[in-house]
Amino acid sequence: MKKENLHTLRIAVIFLFFLSFFMVGSCDVEFGNSDDNNGGGGNGGSSDPEIVQGTIVDIIPDADIEGILVIVTNEDNSEFSDTTNNSGFFSISSGQGTFSGTPQLEFFDTSMNSLALITITVFPTAEVELGNIILESGTVIFTQPTEVKFKGDVITNNCTGNSGTMEVEATREGDSTNVIVQISASTDIIRDNDDILCEDVLIGQTVEVRGELLVGNTVDADIVDIL
Repeated sequence: MKKENLHTLRIAVIFLFFLSFFMVGSCDVEFGNSDDNNGGGGNGGSSDPEIVQGTIVDIIPDADIEGILVIVTNEDNSEFSDTTNNSGFFSISSGQGTFSGTPQLEFFDTSMNSLALITITVFPTAEVELGNIILESGTVIFTQPTEVKFKGDVITNNCTGNSGTMEVEATREGDSTNVIVQISASTDIIRDNDDILCEDVLIGQTVEVRGELLVGNTVDADIVDIL
């Protein structure tokens, strides 16, 4: 082989070597995407904090509804609080903590005298709307149905058509609650902006449920969104 050809061959080999090296080095390595739920698969728990809110509309004996300290105390005795505005409204978030379960809700006047105390139910991820509240001689009176919104994974579906029940597991920060979700003909079940029947909701799908909070970890659902 002539020297010129040998030299050319060596250059070509070196060029191909470096070309292949840079082509391999430029490839992106993709790991699993934790945001992909495969069209409504389980989310493994939500990061949404718990929220409890309501509006004090009257205090008996007569007292100002503004400046009332409202404290939620969880089962570990951690406290979360807010003070009512001039309309009597308060909103308490668990933030990075949690008060799911059966926390205590207590109300104090501006002199830190306890006005009333009650135990409430809060699911993991739940936003609980207590509505209008009257505090009367140490008693908390809810004048409206308690509304709740929460997220969870469907673990059982006992629906026929658009009637029956689903069991939804709400999970956050290691806390978990199984909630019975009652479905009726008036319940809107929505997937990708389309209405579907309850019987078509799949086990393992993540849902957001909105409705009236009943006793025994039960919700009478108004809307179920498939996430």
